[in-house]
Amino acid sequence: MREGIPAMSDIFVMIRNQANNALTSIDGIPFVAFLEREGQLVAEEAIELIYADAGFDDLPIGEYTVGVRHERVEPPKATCPVAIRGADEVVLVTFVYLEPERVLLNAQISVEKRL
Repeated sequence: MREGIPAMSDIFVMIRNQANNALTSIDGIPFVAFLEREGQLVAEEAIELIYADAGFDDLPIGEYTVGVRHERVEPPKATCPVAIRGADEVVLVTFVYLEPERVLLNAQISVEKRL
Protein backbone atom coordinates (compact mmCIF):
# COMPACT_ATOMS: atom_id res chain seq x y z
CA MET A 1 0.00 0.00 0.00
CA ARG A 2 1.32 3.41 -0.93
CA GLU A 3 1.48 6.00 1.82
CA GLY A 4 -1.60 8.22 1.99
CA ILE A 5 -3.69 5.98 -0.30
CA PRO A 6 -6.19 3.73 1.50
CA ALA A 7 -6.23 0.08 0.52
CA MET A 8 -9.25 -1.09 -1.43
CA SER A 9 -10.71 -4.53 -1.96
CA ASP A 10 -11.74 -6.60 -4.98
CA ILE A 11 -14.55 -9.00 -5.81
CA PHE A 12 -14.03 -11.68 -8.44
CA VAL A 13 -16.94 -13.64 -9.92
CA MET A 14 -16.37 -17.04 -11.51
CA ILE A 15 -18.74 -19.37 -13.37
CA ARG A 16 -18.05 -23.10 -13.19
CA ASN A 17 -19.87 -26.29 -14.12
CA GLN A 18 -20.42 -29.30 -11.86
CA ALA A 19 -16.90 -30.62 -12.71
CA ASN A 20 -15.31 -27.27 -11.74
CA ASN A 21 -14.55 -26.43 -15.38
CA ALA A 22 -14.89 -22.86 -16.66
CA LEU A 23 -18.37 -22.20 -18.03
CA THR A 24 -18.12 -19.05 -20.14
CA SER A 25 -21.34 -19.17 -22.12
CA ILE A 26 -24.37 -21.24 -23.05
CA ASP A 27 -25.58 -21.39 -26.64
CA GLY A 28 -22.89 -18.81 -27.49
CA ILE A 29 -24.37 -16.26 -25.07
CA PRO A 30 -21.97 -15.14 -22.31
CA PHE A 31 -22.97 -14.81 -18.67
CA VAL A 32 -23.08 -11.26 -17.27
CA ALA A 33 -21.83 -10.52 -13.76
CA PHE A 34 -23.13 -7.53 -11.84
CA LEU A 35 -22.49 -5.76 -8.55
CA GLU A 36 -25.06 -3.85 -6.50
CA ARG A 37 -24.77 -1.77 -3.36
CA GLU A 38 -27.79 -0.55 -1.40
CA GLY A 39 -30.06 -1.67 -4.23
CA GLN A 40 -28.20 0.34 -6.87
CA LEU A 41 -26.24 -1.15 -9.77
CA VAL A 42 -22.55 -0.35 -9.24
CA ALA A 43 -21.09 -2.22 -12.23
CA GLU A 44 -21.66 -5.04 -14.67
CA GLU A 45 -19.32 -6.97 -16.89
CA ALA A 46 -19.58 -9.84 -19.36
CA ILE A 47 -17.87 -12.97 -18.07
CA GLU A 48 -14.44 -13.25 -19.70
CA LEU A 49 -14.43 -15.93 -22.40
CA ILE A 50 -11.18 -17.73 -21.49
CA TYR A 51 -11.23 -17.98 -17.69
CA ALA A 52 -15.00 -17.54 -17.11
CA ASP A 53 -14.52 -14.74 -14.62
CA ALA A 54 -15.13 -11.04 -14.07
CA GLY A 55 -13.55 -8.65 -11.62
CA PHE A 56 -14.74 -5.62 -9.71
CA ASP A 57 -11.73 -3.72 -8.38
CA ASP A 58 -10.96 -1.05 -5.79
CA LEU A 59 -14.13 -1.38 -3.72
CA PRO A 60 -14.63 0.22 -0.30
CA ILE A 61 -15.59 -1.75 2.81
CA GLY A 62 -19.31 -2.50 2.89
CA GLU A 63 -22.19 -4.77 1.96
CA TYR A 64 -22.73 -5.79 -1.68
CA THR A 65 -24.93 -8.03 -3.77
CA VAL A 66 -23.07 -10.03 -6.39
CA GLY A 67 -24.97 -11.70 -9.18
CA VAL A 68 -24.98 -13.26 -12.61
CA ARG A 69 -27.52 -13.23 -15.41
CA HIS A 70 -28.14 -15.54 -18.34
CA GLU A 71 -31.41 -15.97 -20.18
CA ARG A 72 -30.99 -19.71 -20.78
CA VAL A 73 -30.34 -20.97 -17.25
CA GLU A 74 -32.51 -21.42 -14.17
CA PRO A 75 -32.84 -19.09 -12.45
CA PRO A 76 -32.07 -16.47 -15.15
CA LYS A 77 -30.72 -14.16 -12.42
CA ALA A 78 -28.84 -15.43 -9.34
CA THR A 79 -27.51 -13.27 -6.51
CA CYS A 80 -25.74 -13.62 -3.20
CA PRO A 81 -24.85 -11.11 -0.48
CA VAL A 82 -21.18 -10.36 0.10
CA ALA A 83 -19.50 -8.28 2.79
CA ILE A 84 -16.11 -6.65 2.48
CA ARG A 85 -14.98 -6.30 6.08
CA GLY A 86 -11.42 -5.07 5.71
CA ALA A 87 -8.99 -3.35 3.42
CA ASP A 88 -6.98 -5.61 1.13
CA GLU A 89 -9.61 -8.35 0.98
CA VAL A 90 -10.22 -10.31 -2.19
CA VAL A 91 -13.67 -11.88 -2.23
CA LEU A 92 -14.14 -14.81 -4.62
CA VAL A 93 -17.71 -15.70 -5.59
CA THR A 94 -18.20 -18.85 -7.66
CA PHE A 95 -21.55 -19.69 -9.22
CA VAL A 96 -21.71 -23.43 -9.98
CA TYR A 97 -24.14 -24.73 -12.61
CA LEU A 98 -25.24 -28.23 -13.49
CA GLU A 99 -24.39 -27.77 -17.14
CA PRO A 100 -26.58 -30.38 -18.91
CA GLU A 101 -29.71 -29.18 -17.07
CA ARG A 102 -28.64 -25.50 -17.04
CA VAL A 103 -29.56 -25.15 -13.37
CA LEU A 104 -27.69 -23.28 -10.62
CA LEU A 105 -26.31 -25.73 -8.05
CA ASN A 106 -24.89 -23.22 -5.58
CA ALA A 107 -22.84 -20.11 -4.98
CA GLN A 108 -19.61 -20.39 -3.03
CA ILE A 109 -17.89 -17.47 -1.31
CA SER A 110 -14.34 -17.31 -0.03
CA VAL A 111 -12.23 -14.42 1.22
CA GLU A 112 -8.47 -14.05 0.85
CA LYS A 113 -6.01 -11.33 1.74
CA ARG A 114 -4.41 -9.44 -1.11
CA LEU A 115 -0.68 -10.11 -1.27
